[in-house]
Amino acid sequence: MGDVNFLLGKAGFILFTMGLVIGAFIPKLQNPRMGLSAHLTAVQVGTALIAFGLFWPYFSIASWASGPLSISLILSSGLLVFGLLLAAAFGASKALPLAGTGFRASPAMEIIVSALTVGSSVWMLLACLGICFFGFIS
Repeated sequence: MGDVNFLLGKAGFILFTMGLVIGAFIPKLQNPRMGLSAHLTAVQVGTALIAFGLFWPYFSIASWASGPLSISLILSSGLLVFGLLLAAAFGASKALPLAGTGFRASPAMEIIVSALTVGSSVWMLLACLGICFFGFIS
């Protein structure tokens, strides 16, 4: 198993475990519904990272693109979970109105949560598109 495979799998396992810990603290968060979103997202993207690690050799990604793409997946996943957890802890709702209905945070926290959730989602999408491009066309 290569370094990238191991890195993705280990990061996925850590994120999955963090999701379980977040799940234990859902009732303590200001917005438990958003806490549930953070918990489920951490568990799901952790599992996805593990799957990426297992299938990485079959994508045939060029070595120069493999590192940046894998790091992008890991960082964007972690930042997304962190943004959701901040939203749950502080009651931010502008970026995530369905889970945030009835809650409001300071304008600064709303901006931080919006930047983290939207930015990490776009970054993750670009990384996945890069994997599709470099992994299936190369």
